[in-house]
Amino acid sequence: MPFPRQYVDALLVNWGDRLFHEPLRHVRAPHLTGVALPRDALRLRERLALTLRRAPEVMVKITNRASGAQGMGAVRRHLQYISRDGHVELEDQDERVLVGDAALQDLFDEWRWGGWGMPEESRRRETFNLMLSMPAGTDRAAVREASRAFAREIFGDGRSYVFAQHDDQPHPHVHLCVRVRGPDGRCLNPRKRDLRTWREVFARQLREHGVDANATPRLVRGETQRFRTQAVVRMQSRGVAPRFYRSVLDERATMVLWDAHIETLAVWRGVAQALAHSGIPEDRTMAMDIVDFVQHMPARQLDPGATRLEPATECSHRDRPVAHGYIAHFTGRQRSVDDRPTVPDPPFDRD
Repeated sequence: MPFPRQYVDALLVNWGDRLFHEPLRHVRAPHLTGVALPRDALRLRERLALTLRRAPEVMVKITNRASGAQGMGAVRRHLQYISRDGHVELEDQDERVLVGDAALQDLFDEWRWGGWGMPEESRRRETFNLMLSMPAGTDRAAVREASRAFAREIFGDGRSYVFAQHDDQPHPHVHLCVRVRGPDGRCLNPRKRDLRTWREVFARQLREHGVDANATPRLVRGETQRFRTQAVVRMQSRGVAPRFYRSVLDERATMVLWDAHIETLAVWRGVAQALAHSGIPEDRTMAMDIVDFVQHMPARQLDPGATRLEPATECSHRDRPVAHGYIAHFTGRQRSVDDRPTVPDPPFDRD
């Protein structure tokens, strides 16, 4: 017998906050009831659909390190790079297009002496250099429009910035240079949570410009691929073997990576169970799509299986028995009848 719609929505919103980490609401209501619940559940279903159909993932990355060269000298070199010495047009916060050496020099003077000024050398970061990127084949014009809207939404408080789009690579990408100090003297200090929000805003702007895009954490997608850092890439290009980089994980590292995915896998199980008990056919179809999605996760290859002890004798993490139950549920491993879940967990209050 299916559960009531409100009960299923409450389960979805509860599990969705855990799955996507970022709250789906700007303000938390005291209980999982009221007018906001159907809206939040609908938003979660839309995000689940994006993830299940494997919509292209956006990339928002800060490319300059706090320990690197700072001050106007470093900013000048970066602006020369992204503008290709004035041959690629820059666009600023007022949508002015800057092309040519003279316009570039005027920008240098404006940032060097205007507002709060910028010292030639500095111990602190004077700009944040961002790169907004999408996979090859994405509409380049849409990426530019979405990048403009992203910059306006995130940094449109009077803060100075310029951006340039590079079309010399298969994947369209935009370089965005933002001044750390705003017109009121406050400095940007983004954290990991802010970077997640920036990714979500960029993905939303792309969707509003007709591009299918998503912004989910790697753990949610079960991704395990290791990407080389720029330092490793440059060392290997010079023929130098990095001391602390291994292209293949050893057994201990594999177990650590598997443990990092366990809680997320348990949450996927909760979402699938909630949808499977819904009276809406589309929800039950999505539950089957989740099963297929998890079956093909790269993280499934990390499952130590029989080489690890059973949860009751080996586990110390409180969520591990639940997660192993989830793996058994989706892989067909047998468990005892008493340990098999029959109904979803009840919804929790938001506070």
